[in-house]
Formats: sequence, structure tokens, C-alpha cells
Amino acid sequence: MHQPVGVVATITAWNFPVYNVVRTWAAALAAGCTVVGRPSELTPRSAMALAQALHEGGAPPGVVNLVNGDPEPMADVFLGDPRVRQLAFTGSPRVGRQLLDGASRTLTRLTLELGGNAPVLVFPDVDVAAVATSLATWKQRNAGQVCVAPQRLIVHAAIAEDFVDAVVEATAALRVGHGLEEGTQVGPLVTPRHRDRVAELVTRSVEAGATVRTGGHALERPGAFYAPTVLDGLSAGVPALVEEIFGPVLTVQRFTERDEALALANDTEYGLTAFVMTHDLVTARVASERLAFGMVCVNDWLPATPEAPFGGVKGSGIGRETGSEGLHEYLQVKTVFTGDVR
Repeated sequence: MHQPVGVVATITAWNFPVYNVVRTWAAALAAGCTVVGRPSELTPRSAMALAQALHEGGAPPGVVNLVNGDPEPMADVFLGDPRVRQLAFTGSPRVGRQLLDGASRTLTRLTLELGGNAPVLVFPDVDVAAVATSLATWKQRNAGQVCVAPQRLIVHAAIAEDFVDAVVEATAALRVGHGLEEGTQVGPLVTPRHRDRVAELVTRSVEAGATVRTGGHALERPGAFYAPTVLDGLSAGVPALVEEIFGPVLTVQRFTERDEALALANDTEYGLTAFVMTHDLVTARVASERLAFGMVCVNDWLPATPEAPFGGVKGSGIGRETGSEGLHEYLQVKTVFTGDVR
């Protein structure tokens, strides 16, 4: 038998304040669990409105619950209460490790989505202008504040000069502004503190030898705006290659052989999403098999669909969301052995 695990606690991130909640709650509720949701303290009202809509829509009392406040003591209560049988978390690897340690107290099951550092492998058979323009656009979605956002461009040397020039031109042409301003393509970062973190990461990378091709600075206007940025000339260990940027910054590396590209792509503690741009079936198949990531997009930019499992390997998390695999995260297996019954 597959039966619901019981009470599911959820801690979700701010970057998609409704979608992150819906993705987790939907699976837990469909499995027959009750949920206690804790949205990000930066974006709580979206989840509050969703919870209220579910109550008004007929959710029985006690099935959908919402709490808001300081994350650390709430997580501590979730992990210390034996009634909570599973905790689903979307956030940083640092907090994910803390939750893993805390879960040992009550053997609470965990589903962890811990971010990414996505490589984009571009092989020489692509349409340079088309792929470069689409990369610049998808990189800057939600100002780069997306766990599956392209971060590390790894482009074949044969097309690197033209391709990087095209990416730089497309990135520089993007219009940054308020979301209600007509023509805006890139909005602000979530807080001034986060903008300053991105700026500091770029500064450290430049000090380590990176070159700013476009952007590389905060914008002098109200709000936490940072210019869409392309960093070139990076060597191994540069902060912008190692850390999840979670902002509007794209890095550039070059390769000459497929194995070299795969080694560069896999040289990260993260393993959420990788992108492969090629029209060669063998290259696409080999890359898909050898990339150490939970999801691989071939000539596609959106690894998120309700019917397919979403999740990573290595430092990007444990478990899957969406798809039948996401539903089974909230079910436990009971084996029944039956003897002489009438």
C-alpha cells in the first residue's frame, strides 16, 4: 500500500512566491497529507492569499495551515515535533545542511531543492545569433533569480568570438526598470542586501582576473537594480564560477573538445540543471548521459513541467518535485502479509 506520510511542513523561497508553494502543497495534499506552510519572510502575502483561497474553496479545517515569522526557530519546531513526518525545503545549500543535521532528532524525511550553478554547453553547429539572443533573454528572467537560470556559458572556441559578442550585445540591449514601466525586460533584485551580495561577487571575480564585457555595476536609481552583466576571461576557482550567483550575471568559458566541455560543466558542487545547445544527436545523447545534473535541457531553456520530475543531484538537493515522482515523495510504502482470513 502507498499511504500518506502524515503532516508535511514546507519552507519555500521568495523568487516564485506562489509557484514554489503550489508545487509543494499540491503534491502533499494529493497524497492525502496535511500541510503547514512557512513562506519566505520576504514574500509572505502571496502564500497568505493562496491559503485563504483554499479555505474559501472548501479545504477542511486543519488541512492547509500557514505560519509566518523568523525562519530559524520555526524550522527548529518543525524538526523537533514528531508529528511532522516530512519537511520540504527550497533554499540555500547552507540551510539544507542544517536541516539535514536537525532531521536526525526525529528522523524526519526531507525533500530539499538547494539551488544550482547551471552550465550552458554551446557546440559549433548552432545558429549563433538565435542561441545567443535567447540565452541573454533566459539568463535575465526574474533578474537571474531562478535556481535553473543559465549561469556558466561554455562555448566552443570555433564560434566563441562571434557568440560572446552576440550575447554581450543582446545583454546590453535589455531594458532594466520597474515592472509596471512599458518595455521593461529586467526588474530589480529582491533586496538591497542581495544586490550588494551580487556586486561583491562580481568585484571579487574581477579581482581574480575576470573581465567585465557589459554591466558589472549597480544602477543609480531607486530600487535594488543591478545591470545585466557578462564576465569573460575566467579561470578555475573564480568566485562567479564557484558560487551560485542568483542574479543577472553570466560567465564565459571556452572549450575545444567535448570532453573538456563536460569536465568544465561538472566542475561544481551543484547538480540541478544543465543546458546543451547542439543539433548533433550523438553529442546531445553523450552530454545528457555524462552531465552530473538532475535535469538536462537540449535546445530548450525551461526544465519545469508538471508531468516531469524536478530536482537535482550532488549539492542541489534530495528528492523530486512534480511528476509522479513528486507525488511519491509524500507517500510511504506499507507491505501487508495476509494469512488465513475469511
